[in-house]
Amino acid sequence: MTALQSVVLTLPSRLDDRAVASFESVFSELLDSATTSFQRDVTGDWQIEALFTFTPDAAIIDQMLAPLYQYESIAPVPISISLVEQRDWLAENRAAFPPLHIGRFWVYGSHVTTRRPAASLPLLIDASLAFGSGTHPTTEGCLRAIQMIRRVAPRRVLDMGCGSAILAMAALRLWPSCQTIAADNDPVAVRVAARNRALNAIAPGKMRLAVSHGFGSRIVCNHAPHDLVLANILAGPLCRMAPDFAPRLAKGGWLVLSGILNGQASAVEAAYRQQSLRVWHQIRIGDWTTIIMRPSAVGTMPQLWGGR
Repeated sequence: MTALQSVVLTLPSRLDDRAVASFESVFSELLDSATTSFQRDVTGDWQIEALFTFTPDAAIIDQMLAPLYQYESIAPVPISISLVEQRDWLAENRAAFPPLHIGRFWVYGSHVTTRRPAASLPLLIDASLAFGSGTHPTTEGCLRAIQMIRRVAPRRVLDMGCGSAILAMAALRLWPSCQTIAADNDPVAVRVAARNRALNAIAPGKMRLAVSHGFGSRIVCNHAPHDLVLANILAGPLCRMAPDFAPRLAKGGWLVLSGILNGQASAVEAAYRQQSLRVWHQIRIGDWTTIIMRPSAVGTMPQLWGGR
């Protein structure tokens, strides 16, 4: 088992996401790290962690970070390098993702040998860097939401912020004749989506992929109007994107929004009501809400499904 070295860099809280991403790219793109991540700690400062399969040279790292410190007008920050405890990460990761039966869907990893239930719709998803393995309540909420759409089958489906593309693939399992677009602003997610597409034997022509910031990609724009839009993102971006989603939704279309804490649901609903959309249904699982919306002219279905 390869020993991993962890490099941690702490940056001041005043830096924005763009600046922190610039520091992170030194590790991910220039220093050949195995993986990187960054997030705020409990004090609000940024923590960047990079894992290496070799012992990196601290002097070289400092030298490569120096121009960024100067550009951001901050003093150089010392890095810490430590050996990561050797564990069977693969085994632990697999144990954390048992197969899930969510309605008709059978979500499983390649390590699962259990026979899938009869008449279930299989979704092979290996846990990875991209969000969306089916275990989070937001993903489960979306999978349950699309199973409630039992009228006319959607022909054009958009999975915005696709992550692993589990939702785009689920739509194809339910409606094999539909055409899907899986889009994400993270190229890593799109690469993971391509791998999952191949694992699930889905033809590229049935599920097209796009690196897209919102509707910036021509592939995403040319696919409109969408009969079904799936957006499992976060409440803030969903509110900001309401004016973009609404005009690209078909007149009788469906919009599934998730990544929303229960306390944020009313704000998201309000943003989309301003765009002449109405709540058709809500699914609440724990602390998270998934909202199904339709154009106002279609009508509403004021119900609430409560999960664990």
